[in-house]
Amino acid sequence: MKIIYRFRNRCKEWCLENKKQFLFLLTIYLLAFTSIIRANVAYVDDIGRTYAGYHGWLDWSRYGTEALATLVHAGWHLTDISPLPQIIACIIMAVGGILLADIFKGENKIGLWSILAVSMTALGPYFLGMISYKFDSPYMALSFLISILPFCFRRESKKVFAGISVICLLMMCMTYQASSGIYPLIAVFLALESIIKGEKVKKVIGFLGISAVCYLVSLGVFWIFLMRENGVTMFSAAQVIPNAVRKYAVFYEAIYHDFAKPWLVLLVFLILFFLLYVYKTTEINKVVGILLGIVTVIIGSVFCFGAFLFISREAYDTRVMYGFNILLALLAVFISYNAKCWFPKMACAGLVWSFFVFSLTYGNALVQQQRYADYRLDLVAADLNGLEVMRTDEVKEIQVVGDIGLSPVIISMAEDYPILNRMDYTRAGEELIIPGFGEGIWGEYRLLHYLKIPNIKGTSKDYAPLDMPVIKDTMYHTIRGEENCIVIELR
Repeated sequence: MKIIYRFRNRCKEWCLENKKQFLFLLTIYLLAFTSIIRANVAYVDDIGRTYAGYHGWLDWSRYGTEALATLVHAGWHLTDISPLPQIIACIIMAVGGILLADIFKGENKIGLWSILAVSMTALGPYFLGMISYKFDSPYMALSFLISILPFCFRRESKKVFAGISVICLLMMCMTYQASSGIYPLIAVFLALESIIKGEKVKKVIGFLGISAVCYLVSLGVFWIFLMRENGVTMFSAAQVIPNAVRKYAVFYEAIYHDFAKPWLVLLVFLILFFLLYVYKTTEINKVVGILLGIVTVIIGSVFCFGAFLFISREAYDTRVMYGFNILLALLAVFISYNAKCWFPKMACAGLVWSFFVFSLTYGNALVQQQRYADYRLDLVAADLNGLEVMRTDEVKEIQVVGDIGLSPVIISMAEDYPILNRMDYTRAGEELIIPGFGEGIWGEYRLLHYLKIPNIKGTSKDYAPLDMPVIKDTMYHTIRGEENCIVIELR
């Protein structure tokens, strides 16, 4: 009860101290994501949930998301209530961002530069896929907030810090596991800051030890007792290092391709300025300080991807790489509190501005792709409507082969922003912009369920190799059919 009372009082104090900072950060997010919200696009899984209203998060054991979605949607059947979930996500991210700035502020105040620094947690390109989800986004954002929360209690007793860490980490695992890198990332940066400010190494090692135990215990409990069977396994002891190294290389290959050239330049400056101010502000031996700074960057570059480095699932989607946003934010936060010169702060601000502009670009790109997908879908529906085979009462099995690709508008945008067109390097995983019509469950979903075409259903069979007779051929697609089987080949 004493901890609850102190926590309540600390929340009141925190709200009074940081109300303006929170509102400023929230305003940045709402402005940055205006075009995404306005686009009103059903993003990937949203397509199915909008139509059928199901939950479906237990495949990845997201029990917290299942429960909270029922509360937010005021019932078990989920309906599209956007933009409310995305606004809630912005509020949660703003709270988490200010908490992150508060954890590292020391004797400083949370000012303009530190707010801009933490804004990269959501403005960075790897959060954009997350905020695009109309149904998932609040719970993805919550996984960020609860990963930060334990460090507000790091000055409390070890038992209190450990207990809150375990609870929050389990909640993170039950909402969105891609945030699994945030907790160890923050712990490492806090340890660096403590050491270079002269804190006893023994005490810092103790803090890291408790953090590591809490992290491993929490993820272990989740994996053994709460994780539902979904085909994902842990690498064996002999496989873990080579596979983690391989996946690490793929992640950074993706980042190199995803980032526009100006972003890469600013990223290099961000790292260099971080190391410079570690060197200038350290109260211990300068050489030791800079070495610790380099080690922190290297370890952080590994930890930011969390558990996904060590599991069998080959996932390189942008949202899986979300922890890289946090790494960038932590580098920028350190600079914002320790740099007295305006130039390094302006370098951070330049990266924030670049991400802010890209967020608006991305939202408008979603609109362009949706228009293109609707056009291509309408053409197919019209051609099906004119076929003799569609006039019978027998159920037809529909298979879509290929996809429509990206709108020419987006391909043009991708010359400046390569992350918009990940098809050129498919090892990077799922595209940030989804074609919207093609093969696969979500590619076919709107054709099968949204247009009220009678007597059709999807199929798990592959009819494409049968080379059925052509019954309609256009410049956009070819329709083949035989008996009650129809294959739509998209160009």
